[in-house]
Amino acid sequence: MEWVSLLGILATLTSAGVQLVGVEICLRIVKKGSTGDMSCAPFVSFFISSVIWLKYAMMMDIVTVIITSVIGAVLQFIYITVYYIYSTKKAHLHRLLVLACILLFGPLFYANYYESEATRASRNLGLYGCVLSVLCYASPLATLSEVIRYKSTESMSLSLCVVNFIAAIEWSLYGLAINNRFVAFPSVLGGVCGILQFSLFFAFGCNKRKQKVINM
Repeated sequence: MEWVSLLGILATLTSAGVQLVGVEICLRIVKKGSTGDMSCAPFVSFFISSVIWLKYAMMMDIVTVIITSVIGAVLQFIYITVYYIYSTKKAHLHRLLVLACILLFGPLFYANYYESEATRASRNLGLYGCVLSVLCYASPLATLSEVIRYKSTESMSLSLCVVNFIAAIEWSLYGLAINNRFVAFPSVLGGVCGILQFSLFFAFGCNKRKQKVINM
């Protein structure tokens, strides 16, 4: 089915575009010479998600997901490395990386050595990947309280929300086409998250936060 292959290629390219957003962030870090108040958590969470999906795709032999996951894992590893070099809060970052190792290697150890039944191992790893994907899709909503409080979408990126939404739709259709619910389900929820993000832009526009004027 040529259209399924084409859809897989489009989903891979769109996902790569989403991952490349980190390049701009890293360039700002390098230019500034410091990470400032920026958190490394998004890079770490996307890296964990990419590696988990890579393992799942290898178990299920889904080439498109393998390629997408490799691209994501490599890019996120580079971003984490840049963040680490310029981070001024190494102790906090070390704790985050230790937690990340637990969240990453725990499930991988389970799938490789603990669970003897391959079908059950792939199913449970797929469920874990679903949870991680939904969290990644919903990450732009992390500033939801700030958006509502200030009635401003300044802390959100409209372009990132659009690309995320397109990727979610493409992966939803691809997951349905190859009859894999673990690929389709989190992407459907990602589409719902995208609609919620668009509703915030519809309600508050692309206006920046209003600054209070102090009379002297």
